[in-house]
Amino acid sequence: MFSGIPIKYLSLIILVVQNSALILVMRYTRTNVLEDKLYLASTAVVMSEVLKATVCIWVLYLNLGTRKRSLQRLISLLNRELILNWRETTKLALPAGLYLIQNNLQYVAASNLDAATFQVTYQLKILTTAFFSVIILQRNLSKLKWIALALLTVGIALVNLPKSASNAIMSYIIGSVNLQEPEASGTTAGNQSSTKGILAVLTACLLSGLAGVYFEKILKAPVKKQSLVTGEDEESKRVLYRREEDEDENMTAKNQIWIRNIQMSFFSVMLGLVFVVMLQDGAIVAEKGFFVNYTVLTWVVISIQAFGGLIVALVVKYADNILKGFATSISIILSSIVSVWLFHFTFSGSFLIGAAMVIYATYLYGL
Repeated sequence: MFSGIPIKYLSLIILVVQNSALILVMRYTRTNVLEDKLYLASTAVVMSEVLKATVCIWVLYLNLGTRKRSLQRLISLLNRELILNWRETTKLALPAGLYLIQNNLQYVAASNLDAATFQVTYQLKILTTAFFSVIILQRNLSKLKWIALALLTVGIALVNLPKSASNAIMSYIIGSVNLQEPEASGTTAGNQSSTKGILAVLTACLLSGLAGVYFEKILKAPVKKQSLVTGEDEESKRVLYRREEDEDENMTAKNQIWIRNIQMSFFSVMLGLVFVVMLQDGAIVAEKGFFVNYTVLTWVVISIQAFGGLIVALVVKYADNILKGFATSISIILSSIVSVWLFHFTFSGSFLIGAAMVIYATYLYGL
């Protein structure tokens, strides 16, 4: 309980706000400024990973327990998990790289799609996650889940129908109509490409599904012990490196998610600095600096993106998939409503029908 509110409902409220705010604020910061005043998305993604790692380290420190909480013990734990146990750490390189690309693609999508369309289309990650769960984890899905995935796909297709096709379908269904819809998908951005935005969000969904399932497989796999060789004895005996047994047996399980996120953020930051920032925006960073055109809202986007994965972990722990799906549905509705006021977005008939199908499919998949 927190101020009389059950933790599971509080976590869902936070998830709704986070899901809605990320896309809305990201969209606002990418389309409501002049092009030469834009911050670099590549540096924002890196800073988001730095912030996420910092939060995870702080939580890890708090979880050490009052009696044994110390900076020395924290450093020892991080050294053991990240460096000495390097084989386990390197397993996170692949999902870290996938998430890095996905997060950069989110900025591309937010720059080219209205927030409502982006929010709805991004739910396709449910389909890609289910697909990779069947392929990689050998998971069996019920008929109800397959029906939900089919509805989800059709709903997203309707949401992304071109204006002419949308008007034709709605005219066929309800007769002659004159649906007013802005040329730039209800936004003030003048140089956006809906095709580029759709491709970005579809690729992001694909990478999200693969990375999420791969990360789940790593989390559920037993951690292998690391063997080391010592030269202290004459015979240079090979000894087995074993993890220190903590007095609180629950601590290891509780810390596993934070340790894995720290390992993944390590690779994300390294890969982001080398392959994205230096190669893609290296000239701009060298000339204008890493934090060029950063504003308070830029840091808001970075913070929301950093806390996103941690909030989902909180929801999974204290709530369930049904409530999580319910929170996602509310986020879609909230983002769409705010888009009308903030970006002058106009709903088309196909968008309303498609969004309703996606919301229902999201709920159905969680049953």
